[in-house]
Order: sequence, then structure tokens, then C-alpha cells
Amino acid sequence: MKRLVILVSLLLAAGGVFAQCGKGEGEVLHARYQVFSGDSSHHVDFYRYQDRVAWQRGEVISVWHKEAGSASLLRVFPDYQRSIWYPAGDLHALGKETRWQTVTGWPEPDRAGFKSAGKEVTVVQGCTARRYEKGSQSVLWAEEPGLPARMSEGGRRWQLTSLQWASFSETFERWLRWPSTDFADVGDNEADPFLRKMIALGFVEHGASGFYSADGEALQGGHHH
Repeated sequence: MKRLVILVSLLLAAGGVFAQCGKGEGEVLHARYQVFSGDSSHHVDFYRYQDRVAWQRGEVISVWHKEAGSASLLRVFPDYQRSIWYPAGDLHALGKETRWQTVTGWPEPDRAGFKSAGKEVTVVQGCTARRYEKGSQSVLWAEEPGLPARMSEGGRRWQLTSLQWASFSETFERWLRWPSTDFADVGDNEADPFLRKMIALGFVEHGASGFYSADGEALQGGHHH
């Protein structure tokens, strides 16, 4: 029976080689996750293109750009077609994490101390995936896009629900075209209705909080995923 399961898995994987890993055409990887925590759940969208990544939960998109090993942050508000830019130096001064490797997503399992859980493979969203374990933790890793298809983390479960390829012009380039305000200038422009509303909602606080983790959870300390 075990041999049959392995054989079926290998056949599925072989079929996955010829299937497209993800749907659509474009340069930007767009993965959507359903994140479960207790009795609640929410969606998180992850985008990746060369030296840029973006995380979206709800009405805010956090766009990170690699700059000489560090990362700058563009906080984008699609409903207003506006953004606020945090240079790496400002993030560092605010005590926020700026290392590129901490904001780009997830490290490969073997680099995070996970071990392969066997030779069995499966296909998720057209991509070959393998399972890895570390103690009581496990992750189903989609190899070609370099993303988890399923994992548990800190009491939360992440499930990949869609994987698509999007155009740069409709994602990063579009967000970069919208008017942007430097974080350092927010205090001098609090008469701006948009900035005043963002401050009131807690997305931006003059003096520097209002930061969110990769999936949109409010952060009180200095670490940022």
C-alpha cells in the first residue's frame, strides 16, 4: 500500500512538471493565503518581483525594496491611491527591522533547520511540493516558487489558496505611480486630509508607530517580519 501511495505521488509530480506552476502570465509572483488563528481567519496576499516584495492584508499594502542589504518600506493605501515612504534609515532610527532577509517571505526549509520528511511529493497549484519537519512543526514547501503551500506558525495555520503570475505594470509599477509622502514629512503635512485620516486610524502615527507585521498584525515592538 505504501509503495502504491509513493507511486501515485510520483506520477502526480511528473504530471506537475508539465503543468504550469501558477496561473496566468506575468513577471510578478502573487500568492494568496488563508490564515487561520483560533476560530477566525483572514486573507494575506504576497507579491514578489526581483528586489521587491509586498504583503497585503485588507486595505494596506506593505511594499519592501532591497537597498544594499537593507530594505525601505512603501506603505500603500489603494483606496486613496496614496502612499507613505519609509527609507531604511528612518526605519532603523525607529527601531524597526530593516534586514532584507526578514521581510522577503520565508527561508527555504533546510536553511531554517527543517528536515525532509521523505521522498513523497505532491502537486499544489501546479507546483511540486515536499513536506519538511522540525520537531512538532511541519511545512509543505512548493519548490519552484519557493513558498510554503501549507504550514503552521505561532498558533496560526497558513494555507496557499491561489498562485498566479501578474504583470509588473498592474502591481508594483502601479503602486509606485501614486503620490507618495516621505515619513519624515508627515508631521509637516498633517493638514493633508489623507494623512490626517491615516493618523486617526492608527496606520501612521507621528513619532513612529503604526507598523504592522507581514500579514497586517499591529506591532508594538521593534521586530518586523
